[in-house]
Amino acid sequence: MADVININSKEKYPVGVYEDMPFEEYNNIDAIRSHDLTSIIKDPYTWKYETKPDSEASFFVEGRLQHCLFLEPHVFADEFVVAPNIDRRTKLGKEEYAEFMDNVGNRTVVNQAMVDECQARVEVLDALRPTDKDQTELTIVFDFYGHRCKSRLDMLANNTVIDLKTCRSASPRSFIQSVRSYGYYQQGAFYLTAGQSVGLDVDSFQFIAIQKAQPYPYVVYELTPESIAYGSAQNQQAIDIMMHCKEHDIYTPYNLHNKIVPIELHDL
Repeated sequence: MADVININSKEKYPVGVYEDMPFEEYNNIDAIRSHDLTSIIKDPYTWKYETKPDSEASFFVEGRLQHCLFLEPHVFADEFVVAPNIDRRTKLGKEEYAEFMDNVGNRTVVNQAMVDECQARVEVLDALRPTDKDQTELTIVFDFYGHRCKSRLDMLANNTVIDLKTCRSASPRSFIQSVRSYGYYQQGAFYLTAGQSVGLDVDSFQFIAIQKAQPYPYVVYELTPESIAYGSAQNQQAIDIMMHCKEHDIYTPYNLHNKIVPIELHDL
């Protein structure tokens, strides 16, 4: 097991493993993420110029909430607060809500319906919840081909990194398509590289995929060694693309380098 670094260390975020780091603090670490590599290898232009997702968008908040309730329910009250059922159309309601917001602090406001739905999924996944022996929400800062990178592991159980995914469908056909479309094989390879580079004994990567809609069917998937090797090769290629783009300050859409793309009859 690698040494765990105190997050109050004077040297801010040296290479290593960090426990109990708030999400916002992780988000502010200046380092390459898995998402950067899965994005730039597809389209450097979009990676460079896309508008960053709003951290308060409902889908983003729900994802964080789901992870919190499943992985670290004990920190819920530190990171989230449930909005009261107040009629803000009235003067009294506006005053009461303003008073509520004054006490929110850095916590994220969620509604009770979202909490209930996320908790319902957690109950379905009860047999897969972390045990006292497992580690959750580990932040890793590491070196990857000479570049500063970061990752946040949902769960580390024995030698396996486990990532929780909510999805429209958890069926093999649908989820494997998501693995292909969103580059989850790159994510898996990136997280394993992160863990191994700082001394963690990790050698496999699994997804817990749970459907967003009731009755919340779920499946556990595992990347094969061949998929992980392919993801590692893609990550190295993505780093090369990123460095080339930054060096020349050119971010070509879809890596086509302004080529005219022919549309053949067999493409139709």
